[in-house]
Amino acid sequence: MTTPIQVGLPQIVLFIILILGIVLLISAFTSLSRGRREMEIFEDETGHRYRRWRHRRRRFGWKRSISGIVLLVCALALIWLATSVQAYIGLTSDIKVATVQATPFSNTSPPQMAVRLTTYDNQGKQLDSKLYTMNGDTWIVMGDIVKFPSWMNIFGIHSGYKLTRLEGLYLNPTQEANDKHTVVVLNGGDDNFFKTVYKQAWSSPFVEAAYGNGTFEPADDQVYDIYLSQSGLYAKPAGK
Repeated sequence: MTTPIQVGLPQIVLFIILILGIVLLISAFTSLSRGRREMEIFEDETGHRYRRWRHRRRRFGWKRSISGIVLLVCALALIWLATSVQAYIGLTSDIKVATVQATPFSNTSPPQMAVRLTTYDNQGKQLDSKLYTMNGDTWIVMGDIVKFPSWMNIFGIHSGYKLTRLEGLYLNPTQEANDKHTVVVLNGGDDNFFKTVYKQAWSSPFVEAAYGNGTFEPADDQVYDIYLSQSGLYAKPAGK
């Protein structure tokens, strides 16, 4: 599930910050080699004065270089987030992300079901619809959620989600422990971006939270709408 990369004013601002950081760094380092010329006045034994230009090396611009490094690091981090999160659908309110209908098969051991999963984008447009034969009498849909601080909205980076897994479960604990499970990986599963953000979620100023979440219901031939809120996935019967 991928949304196209959008280049607008927020992204332009990011690139301007990046360029400014690079300019400050280059300016700080090139000042060492450029130096400056100063004119000195000398007087010989006869009292005759003459002028001579003297080349002095400039001091390294620490303030300028530190400012450049800070801007450069911040811009690169924000650009990395802005491009990586394009694989996730923007989460700005409760939105319908999928529908699930699971029909149980009769007289099968272990229990089996036919599960139709239909996915949607954040505009309600259908993306895909597939039918899976799965072991179990309960289905679960799982996804990854990445929450960014609200100030990052200025740069066009919003909290996002991605459905990652459809799995069959058993209501019977013995079957759940011993019988074979069916797992369908969606959208590439937990990608490298999510794994990286998840590890840094509690220490990075750019990430508020990153976590996996799921919702499950029995295979009762009922159509369920799957919604996503800021707190996670939840299911409810269609039309209610």
